[in-house]
Amino acid sequence: MDFADIYPFLIALLIGALIGTERQRRLVEDKVRGVAGLRTFVLIALLGSLCSALAVHFGSGFAIASMATFTILVAVGYASSTNTLGRVDFTAAVAAVVTFALGMLSGFPDSILLAVALAIITTWVLATRTITHRYVEALSETDLLDTLKMGIIALVIYPLLPEAPLGPWGVLNPRQIWLFVVMVSLIGYAGYIAIRILGAERGLGLTGILGGLVSSTAVTSSMAAEVKENRQILPSAVFATAIASCTMFPRILLIVLVVNRDLFFALLPNLLIMTIVGAALAYMLVRKNEPLGKDVKVKDPFRIIPALKFGAFFAFVLIISKLANVYFGDAGIYATGIVSGLADVDAIALTMASLAGLTVDTAVAAATICLAAITNTLVKLCIAYVLGTREFGNKMALIFLPTTAAGLVLLLLLWAAI
Repeated sequence: MDFADIYPFLIALLIGALIGTERQRRLVEDKVRGVAGLRTFVLIALLGSLCSALAVHFGSGFAIASMATFTILVAVGYASSTNTLGRVDFTAAVAAVVTFALGMLSGFPDSILLAVALAIITTWVLATRTITHRYVEALSETDLLDTLKMGIIALVIYPLLPEAPLGPWGVLNPRQIWLFVVMVSLIGYAGYIAIRILGAERGLGLTGILGGLVSSTAVTSSMAAEVKENRQILPSAVFATAIASCTMFPRILLIVLVVNRDLFFALLPNLLIMTIVGAALAYMLVRKNEPLGKDVKVKDPFRIIPALKFGAFFAFVLIISKLANVYFGDAGIYATGIVSGLADVDAIALTMASLAGLTVDTAVAAATICLAAITNTLVKLCIAYVLGTREFGNKMALIFLPTTAAGLVLLLLLWAAI
């Protein structure tokens, strides 16, 4: 016998100890008697691992019979304990069956990491009882229905859409366009939840930072829709949009750093200055406003119309980008950067990072990425005006225009060095 033979059983013991510790802590916290505590859950996980090992010799039918037998045993045990405890701890019964199943899963070498991950998630679900109960109790009927709508557009409609490009130029990919609709809706929903928990200022600020890591354009569209519905959150929406846009620049740098270190250092001054200018202007503009409390009233978290408008706008930009490519032809790589920036920055950043130093000069690649970032920032300014209010657009212009101006000045210096 070597360590490899006993390793699955040790993992099962750790899984049982993890879940059992939470169950034991819950019994102590509630000051009640329970059927199973730490030691029992450790033994349950070990039993599952032993059944898994025996199933190797006796076949899969043994594993199925073991699972069924243990489930019946737990059901009978917890049902008979009702008279003693005066209550039915159904959560503990289900946790016992899950622990047994995870113990069995840990017996398979290819599933050990999955078993550990599921054990951690299970313990987290059990440990957050108070938080989840409080959150569910605070949910309104509208919140629940909007959550279901969010699930429909993300998990039902999205997989059904064709992924093949459509249209005369083959640039309209329904699934890709709908993905942006999902992102706008999801960012708006996450912002609503963050506002409910943290208040308008901190909630939307966090939404801007996290949303900017995914798509600053989607954040701009979502915030524009929020402002149109509720002018009270204008300062926080402006800050969230600006921060999301500023987050785009470090995101580009990270993409470039992973692929091409030389291009990263060539690009660093330009995008760093644009980040600092944008963040500083956002802070200066927002700090003059009175702080908002947690009592800011926000309407329904799910609004599909603004998301669909953004989807239509994104499709329009894709068509314009294709037409520009057709008319520009091989006029230059800079035109490619401008056209790419109309829709997305990550793609051109990854492309230039792959080509820089090989078929494209590093300075030229850096200038192309800067052009794409500047173009994308101006596109977001257009979104602020078109999908939001004039006041929102004017506020964003005070941030986006100086940011793009700083980028253009640095770009001219970069061109002068080429």
